[in-house]
Amino acid sequence: MESLNVSIAAIVTIFYFVLAIKILSIFLKGFTNPMNQATGALLVGALIGFGINLQDFSEIAVSSFFYYAKEGQLLYGVAFWLLFALIAFVFSYVLFRFSFLVINMATPENEKAELGKNNLVLALTHATVYVLLCLVLSTPLTILANTLVNYSEFPN
Repeated sequence: MESLNVSIAAIVTIFYFVLAIKILSIFLKGFTNPMNQATGALLVGALIGFGINLQDFSEIAVSSFFYYAKEGQLLYGVAFWLLFALIAFVFSYVLFRFSFLVINMATPENEKAELGKNNLVLALTHATVYVLLCLVLSTPLTILANTLVNYSEFPN
């Protein structure tokens, strides 16, 4: 069972990051194409945030996987693994877009124009804000998402 869990985790992680890179790259190329150092730095920060969220959601995905596997409902375990990865992805992207609002409220600059002008300080500030939002909000949302699983007794 452990090897199946590791295989699912590896496959989900690869697809998660490939999709994240593609979607974020398309979005950031809207500011400057090809991407410059500022948009590249923001992409790296966004990927770190996406990773933080996936890691937090993976903990409950693993718990639900083993819970349902032990109950003889392996497909439910796999389904919840995929559901939690999807929730993590959507949460990551929504939070990334929300971080633009936060930066626009906090700074007087037009972020799109500044990123196009390769303003690395603004990009790193934005990346830092996004990562901090992920660190603060990911765990509470993960706990909330864990209520989707119908545990007869809560697993460790």
